[in-house]
Amino acid sequence: NVYINYAVSQQPPGGNNFALAQSGSGNSANRTDFKPQKANTSEIGTKWQVLDKRLLLTAALFRTDIENEVEQNDDGTYSQYGKKRVEGYEISVAGNITPAWQVIGGYTQQKATIKNGKDVAQDGSSSLPYTPEHAFTLWSQYQATDDISVGAGARYIGSMHKGSDGAVGTPAFTEGYWVADAKLGYRVNRNLDFQLNVYNLFDTDYVASINKSGYRYHPGEPRTFLLTANMHF
Repeated sequence: NVYINYAVSQQPPGGNNFALAQSGSGNSANRTDFKPQKANTSEIGTKWQVLDKRLLLTAALFRTDIENEVEQNDDGTYSQYGKKRVEGYEISVAGNITPAWQVIGGYTQQKATIKNGKDVAQDGSSSLPYTPEHAFTLWSQYQATDDISVGAGARYIGSMHKGSDGAVGTPAFTEGYWVADAKLGYRVNRNLDFQLNVYNLFDTDYVASINKSGYRYHPGEPRTFLLTANMHF
């Protein structure tokens, strides 16, 4: 199957903080005489069912163009000339390779840039801050017996540029990271089963996110064990 999607969305003046300039105009980013910010999104993709329709493969190309972004000029006034673009592709797989072997995964590569307007990444590039270029996830589970299942997977988030706001002395980007997870399931009977999940199996240290200025960050979740009991009635 091949599909094509096209969508248009708009954000009215003041939509970023749900406030309009009191006078309606003047020197404000929320002037009522500004045009709505507009986003045009297009996508073309394909979906295939293989292995007797047990496994679904998908692939898509996408692009989003944003225009009428409000930019602050060097003299402190505001104008509408900003343009941004996010484009890339994504592939995914979901389903069963065999009746006992399940897999789900996906990869996205995207380029997010400022086409017109001030560069806001600390390294001076036109890249959009806090937007990874690469993202990957894969999870596989195998039903070893009627009562035992095992699973493992990996996640990857690429490096992200940091914004220039208040960024003196802070890193220009966050590093990409890999994280592995695992799972063991045991079915006691038809009414009870246990599941043990291990997140961040190798206890990898990584930065999950940073705030706009770069002075604070959220560390990634350390190795975590979660034991769950499921009762069925």
